[in-house]
Amino acid sequence: MGTLIDTLTEGIGVITWACTLTVLAPGVALVLVARQARLTVALYYVVGAALLAWAPAAGHWSVSARGAAVVIAGLLAAGTYVAAWRAQSHSSPYATGAGIVGGALAGWLWRPCVGPRLGDILNEASTDELRTLALMGVYVAGALLPLLLLAVLPYAVLAVDRVLDRIPFAIAGAVIGAAYAITLAIGLYDDLIGELYRISAGY
Repeated sequence: MGTLIDTLTEGIGVITWACTLTVLAPGVALVLVARQARLTVALYYVVGAALLAWAPAAGHWSVSARGAAVVIAGLLAAGTYVAAWRAQSHSSPYATGAGIVGGALAGWLWRPCVGPRLGDILNEASTDELRTLALMGVYVAGALLPLLLLAVLPYAVLAVDRVLDRIPFAIAGAVIGAAYAITLAIGLYDDLIGELYRISAGY
């Protein structure tokens, strides 16, 4: 239990770090666009991000963000926002697809801020797959806590639900999503990630 709590705490601790923005901002935008399917999109986004953040360390993913791969990723990213917009309920396949694909793209591109717990997860991923995948899920849930709260809070506070249902919030999410997809497709997103990582590392 202590390991789970420490891993979650470390994930929460990097929320405000610049390197976490590369996985958090696209997810928040996707949840804003989803409106009626926020919770499904958010939960699957966490799953997708955890899986693709863990997979390279475990030896199950070796595709680099270069050349045609980033163009395809940009198109897929744009598609997730369209799917999220079209999702009319939590059971919609558009919501599931938008969340899992959007999260997987973000997890693939993410360069997480490595603390001791995350370092252990990545170092042991190839030898203790199930445990490290579960712990990566806990870590990512901590790092994406604002996204999860944004998805859950409307169920607890109806006023929040009414506010977030307004079109300007969906438009704001769509604008962020469009910028994300375009910078990814034209090959600038990796440079942005590198810069945010340097800011987080303090150099």
